[in-house]
Amino acid sequence: MSSDPPVFGIRPILTVVHPNGERLIVARLTSLGGSSQSNRFVLRRADFRAPWEQPDKGYFGYAEVARALDANGWRGCTIEAMPTTDLEERRTRQLARKKLHLQCVEAAIRRAQDSQAP
Repeated sequence: MSSDPPVFGIRPILTVVHPNGERLIVARLTSLGGSSQSNRFVLRRADFRAPWEQPDKGYFGYAEVARALDANGWRGCTIEAMPTTDLEERRTRQLARKKLHLQCVEAAIRRAQDSQAP
């Protein structure tokens, strides 16, 4: 059985912009030494407070971020990769943006299908 490395901090990588202009930060959890824990995220406002209740495990995956955004009225939002000068980090953030976008589309489709179910 493998144990997860302890969480040391967070690294903001994406910004989610609501149509009304409000912004949320999607931050990747990091372990000691600064390495990112892929697919483990927290959602934060600009002041780093949680925008709503967070999962019991303390972090979200891509699909959970998308479902939380959808459930809390963040439909039609824009996902932006935060700027960085590191080319590898830029590529990683663009990939994360694409993955989150796909999950948001799937959450919207699921919501539409559920609303049409008898």
